[in-house]
Amino acid sequence: MEQQTENILIYLYNDVAFKWIFGREKETRPLITLLNAIVSYDGLGPGFSEIEIKNPYDVSQPLSKQKQGILDIRAKDKHTGIWIDLEMEASSFTFYPNRSQYYLAGMYRDQLPKGKDNYHQLRPCFGIHLLMSDIFFGEACDDWFHHFGMLNYKTHKQLNNHFELYFIELNKALKAGLENKKSCNTLEQWINYIAKPQDPYKQLPSYLENNEDIKEVHQMLRTFTSNDRLQEQYRLHEEWLRVQRTEEFARQQLQQDYFNVLKMKDQLQQNYYNALKMKDEAENLRERAEQEKENELLMRKKAEQEKENELLMRKKAEQEKENELLMRKKAEQEKEKAEQEKENELLMRKNLQKQLDELQKKFENQLLS
Repeated sequence: MEQQTENILIYLYNDVAFKWIFGREKETRPLITLLNAIVSYDGLGPGFSEIEIKNPYDVSQPLSKQKQGILDIRAKDKHTGIWIDLEMEASSFTFYPNRSQYYLAGMYRDQLPKGKDNYHQLRPCFGIHLLMSDIFFGEACDDWFHHFGMLNYKTHKQLNNHFELYFIELNKALKAGLENKKSCNTLEQWINYIAKPQDPYKQLPSYLENNEDIKEVHQMLRTFTSNDRLQEQYRLHEEWLRVQRTEEFARQQLQQDYFNVLKMKDQLQQNYYNALKMKDEAENLRERAEQEKENELLMRKKAEQEKENELLMRKKAEQEKENELLMRKKAEQEKEKAEQEKENELLMRKNLQKQLDELQKKFENQLLS
């Protein structure tokens, strides 16, 4: 039963809508156009012309991620033999790059039957991931287009093109304002269309009007919205996505809380180490202050000792000066005494001479008489 449903928004990151548009066996043109837009964006990829979808979408099958593999589109280019794993992820999760490499390695391994070593038959594998959530963070990860290959670290020479991984972060691309560019290339047009909800009964914006493949997909969405079975599958998958987003949000919140606890633990530990460091610094300062105080006391004692020594030296100098004065005085007294004794001696000589003269005169007088 089909009926026209107007004014309904379709989110192409819903796996039912995405795989119905790009994963049907008889409608491979949108897939080829999208793949070529991706691998040619940086000018390094090959061109695809005829694609065989290995797990085509089957609306008759019940909605089961396990049975239908609804999470990816696995295809092979008939001319080049390149294998392609295209995934549309509404929400990424931890270790998503690891999972993408695991899928790519599995697709490469599955090319050879078990026990065979026909390695020359191995063909390149391309893993292409359209992501509504960002998986690359930091100042150096502003780009929304990421292409990884196997390169020589030193020369950057490619080993071969057998392992190619593309990650397109749709939300980051929208934040870059692609629709405001004067001219968008094919991939940028596809990103603007896939990353935004679409009403198939409304006219495309002007920057997408010249893209015939997007116009075709926009028209295909009318058929999609008018099919009750498709709409029921779409609705069920939207409910599943809501549950997934809720669980992912809760998981991220728990993880964030865990990281916050770890951060608080690290901060507390750092504060503890800082407190110990401050305590050690305070102890060092206290010991230094005590040492400086002791040094100051020693310097004061030394200064006082020097002052006492100076006073002693002054007293000694004064005593020596007094002794010198006493010695001078004594010398003067001894000089005066010597002079007095000399005078007395002269006086005695004079008296003796006088007595001699008187005796001689008396003697002469006696001789005369």
